Amino acid sequence: MMSVLRQRDPHAMACVAIWIFLVASVWLTARIAWMITLSNLWILTAGVLSGFVAQDFVSGLIHWACDTWGSPATPIIGDPLIRVFREHHSDPKAMTHHGFVATNGANCLATLPALLPALMLPLNGNATWSMYVAAFVLSLTSFGFITNQAHKWAHMDVPPKSAAWLQSRALILPPQHHAIHHATPFDSHYCITTGWMNRPLQRIRFFARLEWLITALTGAQPRVT
Repeated sequence: MMSVLRQRDPHAMACVAIWIFLVASVWLTARIAWMITLSNLWILTAGVLSGFVAQDFVSGLIHWACDTWGSPATPIIGDPLIRVFREHHSDPKAMTHHGFVATNGANCLATLPALLPALMLPLNGNATWSMYVAAFVLSLTSFGFITNQAHKWAHMDVPPKSAAWLQSRALILPPQHHAIHHATPFDSHYCITTGWMNRPLQRIRFFARLEWLITALTGAQPRVT
């Protein structure tokens, strides 16, 4: 009986996270929509666009960290995060067989620490800082929600037509772009929401410099497992 519960718990937790995310997102969207005026529309647009770009960066930072440091035996994050990313390199097509809950549940759970506090923001038409933060968080978490779905579609031989249309316009991760990450030595193009941030980060050697800094400070070596 206990083994059955343990098997069901991750799925149940993912389902709960998805429902909480959806309710909280609708609530925050409604609060923002109620306060939209012509005078604050620009700040809302800025929040949405910056959250959209920031999420692509965040997806790359998490992906890089899990690919580069630690092992599946690392406490707390090893099994739910690092193991999943490492196994994905062994079998990139495995995630294309996952259902909606398995694909998106963990991402929903990860967004809640940012999304739930945003519901408490004092929104009004004149408080530009809170309107910006609310729009930023809503955009960040909404695109965080679809990150694994976009990643999954990038690995599908025949994605849904709507996904293929978005991929062709680089509004979500294009498969040809993501294929660069899966080519030896697997140390670039970590961003997996849209992939927009990959080229600028690669141009300034962001992750390579960050790896050098971490090694210089801690002595840890990247990609040793």
